[in-house]
Amino acid sequence: MITYVSDAVAFLHYLLDELPPDADKVFRKAERGAAILYLPTIAAAELYYLFERKNWMKQWVKLRTEMIRHTYFRYHSFNEDVLNLFEESKAKDIHDKIMVSTAKLVKAQALVTKDKELRKLDEVNVMW
Repeated sequence: MITYVSDAVAFLHYLLDELPPDADKVFRKAERGAAILYLPTIAAAELYYLFERKNWMKQWVKLRTEMIRHTYFRYHSFNEDVLNLFEESKAKDIHDKIMVSTAKLVKAQALVTKDKELRKLDEVNVMW
């Protein structure tokens, strides 16, 4: 099965129905069960933090609902396997290391992100 990893910003754009066409195709594939879309738990935590600060907790409920409704949307925990790939990444930011390492670990077709720094690293395929 084809796999993808979404960062927090991409998942936020999905919730707001504001994804660009290529990224939107990835989410639609996962909705149909034609791909697995992983949301690292660190990205989910970032979204919770954002929603709480902005008083957008309805978006948190929507995120949780979407994760339950679409069985091919899955959380991926920050674990030892992800941590063991840190040395292979040139990413400077801890969140970026987690995103890249998770994408490598699950052998993702692409990391769905608009982050230009991750694209510059050229360590994993990036889609936006």
